[in-house]
Amino acid sequence: MRRSRSVALALLPVLLAAAPVLDRRTRDVSDPPLPTFTSTVSPVSAAELSASWRPGCPVPPEQLRTVAVTHVDLAGHPATGRLVVHADVADAVVAVFARLYALRFPVARMVPVEAYGGSDDASMAADNTSAFNCRATTGGSGFSEHSYGTAIDLNPVENPYVKGTTVLPAAGRAFTDRRPAPGVVLAGDAVVQAFAQHGFSWGGDWSSLKDYQHFSVSGD
Repeated sequence: MRRSRSVALALLPVLLAAAPVLDRRTRDVSDPPLPTFTSTVSPVSAAELSASWRPGCPVPPEQLRTVAVTHVDLAGHPATGRLVVHADVADAVVAVFARLYALRFPVARMVPVEAYGGSDDASMAADNTSAFNCRATTGGSGFSEHSYGTAIDLNPVENPYVKGTTVLPAAGRAFTDRRPAPGVVLAGDAVVQAFAQHGFSWGGDWSSLKDYQHFSVSGD
């Protein structure tokens, strides 16, 4: 018996070294259990959309929904966030964020962009995760896919828009090296996979520029 025990103890460092490494961008085995994930999907009015919608936008308020989901904040605490999305993708958005919640992937803030007067710049600077916003593409004149409610910007500070020397928001420069950190999305990770499973492409895969925060149905 003494010999068997000695062999087992000798092998212990090897076994520990071979154990899978936990991705601490998402969860930790010491974290307490989270409350049950909850979600609601409800209609939205033009008055509620406020500055994020106007007549002439490509979709009317009747085709949009407010999705409320539980998520983990950057401090690791459960919170409730809201996104305005197209009715056709509302269930998919709920499924994506249910997966992110199970992973304990942190979302800094999640409120409809009308809280920032419809300003994408202000929403990004606040590290706000948002979806519908009737606006032009960044640096362009045509409607952004956000104008259709089929695109989501996730943790803009940790996942900035990068084109040449342009980084949006400015605070995102601290995350252009794309090292693992809470709230950061990386190529092929569980976050990208969760969105892909429900029909969303990632702007981090683009070649002419990188929009690490951006997930969209059309790929634009």
